[in-house]
Amino acid sequence: MKKLLAVTGVALFAICAASADTIKDGAISVKPGKWLWKQETNVLAIPIKEENLECLIPEEAKITLSKLARDLEEGCTVDNVRQIQGGFLFKLKCNGKTKGDADATLTHTDQSMTIRAKGSAMLGIIPAGFSMKADATYQGDCSQAEIDKARERYLRDNPGATLAQ
Repeated sequence: MKKLLAVTGVALFAICAASADTIKDGAISVKPGKWLWKQETNVLAIPIKEENLECLIPEEAKITLSKLARDLEEGCTVDNVRQIQGGFLFKLKCNGKTKGDADATLTHTDQSMTIRAKGSAMLGIIPAGFSMKADATYQGDCSQAEIDKARERYLRDNPGATLAQ
């Protein structure tokens, strides 16, 4: 689910955003289980496609925009978060290894997530336009072996965390 948590998105929901209040962060909840993630990122009009299947355990089923940004890359944060129907409109800001900003949206149900982003980044000293679209869909239950592996990873990545019984 690292890829799932590692992504951001865009669409101009201007009408919704115009009347929405800015909040510090946004959070969504999705159904634990097996998720199919499809992502396409375009930098300087060069497409990079990725697809993976991962097991999301209950401890990871509540996802914040801040966590999505941090998972994307160290130094990435969210700002100007506004709630829209079915999700959030926000600004992604990265000041780590990659520097850049993007206007993004995340919409979801408990069994789907859509992220769109469009912005600019610095490739060394060269400014570059980029866009990203990602879709995640619930595929069903994880096997016990997949759950065990996901729990091991979760505990390794979150020292001191406990697992739901």
